[in-house]
Amino acid sequence: MSESRARRPLAPRRDEPPVIGSAVAFGRDPFAFYEDLAAYGDVVRFSMANYDMATVLHPACIEQVLVDDFGSFRKPKSMVDMSVLSEGLLLTDGERWRAQRTLLQPMFYRERVATYAETMGEYAARAADEWVRQGELDVKEAMSTYTLRVLGTTLLGVDTDEHQAAVRAGAEAIRERTSENPVTVQIPEWVPTPANRRFRRGVDAFRDAIDDLVDERDGGGDDLLSLLLDAEYEDGTAPSESEVRSQLMTFLFAGHETSALALTWIVYELGRKPAVADALRAEVDTVVDGEHATLADLPDLTYTEQVVREALRRYPPAAAMFRETREDVAVGGYRIPEGTFVTVPQFHVHRDERWWDDPGTFDPDRWAGVEDVPGDRPDYSYFPFGGGPRHCIGMRFALLELQLALATFAKRFAVRHDHDDVGVDLGATFHPGSPIRARFEPR
Repeated sequence: MSESRARRPLAPRRDEPPVIGSAVAFGRDPFAFYEDLAAYGDVVRFSMANYDMATVLHPACIEQVLVDDFGSFRKPKSMVDMSVLSEGLLLTDGERWRAQRTLLQPMFYRERVATYAETMGEYAARAADEWVRQGELDVKEAMSTYTLRVLGTTLLGVDTDEHQAAVRAGAEAIRERTSENPVTVQIPEWVPTPANRRFRRGVDAFRDAIDDLVDERDGGGDDLLSLLLDAEYEDGTAPSESEVRSQLMTFLFAGHETSALALTWIVYELGRKPAVADALRAEVDTVVDGEHATLADLPDLTYTEQVVREALRRYPPAAAMFRETREDVAVGGYRIPEGTFVTVPQFHVHRDERWWDDPGTFDPDRWAGVEDVPGDRPDYSYFPFGGGPRHCIGMRFALLELQLALATFAKRFAVRHDHDDVGVDLGATFHPGSPIRARFEPR
């Protein structure tokens, strides 16, 4: 540790009870908990059960953690048992992560992602026609069906319809696991609690679906699954069988769940905000001539993009990111000791009144004429896809899918629902607190 770091004071620590620390306060209301942390400053220490933790709440500090001092932080060994994803890109670290990222990155180059646009639009039109015939439906379930179909066809080269239920069960099991109280989640997975049994059932069904998908393929294609099956790293090694399965589970979970949640929240707001829905329809009716939105339409779908950006601000699908200090690190004038778990909470920063006027209001107009971050706000006041070397590999894919799907949906149906405030279930993802049911009326 350098002398300059040694001289830095420790960050202020939240007043909390011994042993359990802040676990109960966080579990009771994560939003109020982070408001309380913010009263201590922009770098604050606390604990969750037996974990020493800190949070960074200022964009400059966030940029330091994610970008400037990237090498001083690592992906932490999860507080939650996520062995099911442990060999995937989301949770690996160091040289293994770099090798995986290098291998997978070409699948997400701009030119490659553009080739998926036709499938995204076509599937959105097909899904919309199915939904308008169904009457009232569960919006999250509908959007998950759509995003999983797109992901399976474009990235994996497989038909996921047969495995929809199993993949969604696995995604729900992972989501519930990360939403548990930080104290009870410390109970080892092998202990037969009701929560652990539910988790095991969901994950086992997910694994079985992955096994079926892998068994049906033997490589040789031009998709992510074939790439993994045929891959060889620069050191001459190949991904193990368990690594291939962990990668597939990672992409099927993170790749479909986050986009489905973003679309779910957009539908929720369209049903609550007639003016936003009207403006969106007016733009789409002017720009989109065919059955669905296309890649060529995107430059003129400016309001559609504003709606997507605002949804990712107000309801960031990935609620927070986590790092662990490899050494003592100076952040924001304070010292964070080695081995500290650091939270980087998009859900809080995206609602910080220092950077956002009326942050609780869904207002796409705040993005009008904006290339990146509105006004003179700091860069990391808005970071739905993270930042730095570990920024979300699927960012371009997700933005293209969200814009094409939203424009196509707006062209084909109007949203009707009676929900006021459904609340939030905050875990690994920003999930509705209760099911959102809506009717999609044909236009």
